[in-house]
Amino acid sequence: MATQPLQSSFRDPSGFLFRHDTRLLRQIHASYQTHYEHLHSSGLYKQLTANGMLIQHEECPNTLSPDGHAYKIIAPRELPFISYPYEWCFGQLKDAALHTLSLQKLALQHDMILKDASAYNIQFDHGRPILIDSLSFEIQQKG
Repeated sequence: MATQPLQSSFRDPSGFLFRHDTRLLRQIHASYQTHYEHLHSSGLYKQLTANGMLIQHEECPNTLSPDGHAYKIIAPRELPFISYPYEWCFGQLKDAALHTLSLQKLALQHDMILKDASAYNIQFDHGRPILIDSLSFEIQQKG
């Protein structure tokens, strides 16, 4: 089984994307454990995925970790087409910005914030904006 790290995702200190055979996977580091557990236990993940605002993922065996140091391995639902903000029309840029603001508003209701509100984390799924980075959320620090 071939494992191919995606070099473009190694900037995130919480985890990275890689391909295992043909499947896109994401390793989550132990440093993100508290945030990941809160994302799920607070109900934010369920609410966002049910509303089509955040890409769904499934948990996979940690044995798939390329370096053996995973807290979790997840498999995000893959989209058939990836585009980039510099390719979008004004309407798409506006939809992505409003989507990001809606995500932040919902995150705050669950004591979380968006730590990475990059337009590159937004894609369009059947014409609707969707956040593709499950690790963009962290617990809000009061004050």
